[in-house]
Amino acid sequence: MTDLDPAFERAITELPDTPAWHELGVERARALEAEVFSRSTDGDVRTTDRPVDRPGEEDTIPVRVYRPPGLEEPAPALVFAHGGGFVLGTLDSADDLARRLAANTDSVVVSVDYRLAPEHPCPAGLTDVTTVVEWAGESADELGVDPAQVGVAGSSAGANLAAMAALRADATVGLVVLFYPMLDPTLDGESHAEHAGAPLLTRADLEWFWRLYRDDGTIPVDDPRLSPLLGAEPSSLGDSPPTVVVTGGVDPLRDDGARYVDALADAGVPVERRHYPGAPHGFLSLADTVPAAADAWDDLAAAVLALR
Repeated sequence: MTDLDPAFERAITELPDTPAWHELGVERARALEAEVFSRSTDGDVRTTDRPVDRPGEEDTIPVRVYRPPGLEEPAPALVFAHGGGFVLGTLDSADDLARRLAANTDSVVVSVDYRLAPEHPCPAGLTDVTTVVEWAGESADELGVDPAQVGVAGSSAGANLAAMAALRADATVGLVVLFYPMLDPTLDGESHAEHAGAPLLTRADLEWFWRLYRDDGTIPVDDPRLSPLLGAEPSSLGDSPPTVVVTGGVDPLRDDGARYVDALADAGVPVERRHYPGAPHGFLSLADTVPAAADAWDDLAAAVLALR
C-alpha cells in the first residue's frame, strides 16, 4: 500500500474532525460542506455570476465566470464541473479550485452549478454540464473567448461529467482536464480495496454516492451514461479531445484515472497523466498548506499548455 506523504498527513490532521460523508446523510453532508468550504476572496481573478438557459425548461443553470487579470481576448476557456460525488457541491465550495484553474492555466473558467442527486439522478447533472459547454462555444464573443479553445474540466465526480460532456456536446471541445476522476461504478479496482479507508474519501462514501446518482440503485452499473469507461455514445473514445488526468496514489479513485488514461491512449488520444504517489483524494485543494500540491498545480498548467 502506498503511504500518505507526511506533509499531506499533517494538513489533513488540521482539518475539522467530521464523520464520513455516507454517515451524515444528504442534508447534513451538504450543511457540513457549506460550513467547511466557502467562497474564496484571494487573488485578482474577477468573477461574474449569471444564468444559462436550460433548453425546453423555465429554470436556468447558474454559472460563475472567472477571468484572470490581464488575460487577452479571445482567451482559452474551460467549463468546470465541481466534485462532490454527484450529491454535494456548489459554486462556493468549488470557488478556490475554479480560481486556481483560471489563474494557473490563463483561462476563462465557467464553473457550473449542475443539478445534484438524489433529487436529480443521472443524467441530469451531465445534461447541465453539456448544455453549458455548448453555451460557452455559442457565447464565445460575449465571454471574450476563442470558440476553438473551449475545453472542459472537472474534479472527482465532476471529472466524470466533464469527460462525458466532452464526448456528448454538440460543440468543439479542445481539451479535457480531469482531477482524480470518479469513473467506475462497480468499485472493483485494486485501489478501491487498497484505499477503502483512505482520508477524505472512502469506499463506503463512493458506494453511497454512486447509489444515489444511480437513482437509489435502479440505474444499472453498466449504463453508458454513468461513465466514459462504459462506452461513450454517440462518440467513441477515439473522438475524445486531448486530455490531462491528475491522480493521487492514496485515493480509492487512483485506478479510475489510470484506466481512463490507458483507454484514451489505446484509442490514440493524446493524453498526459500527472500522478502523485503520496497524495490523497482532493489534494489540489491543499495547495495553500502543502508545497507539493502547489507544485502539482504548476505541473498541471504545463501539461495543459503542452496539449492546448
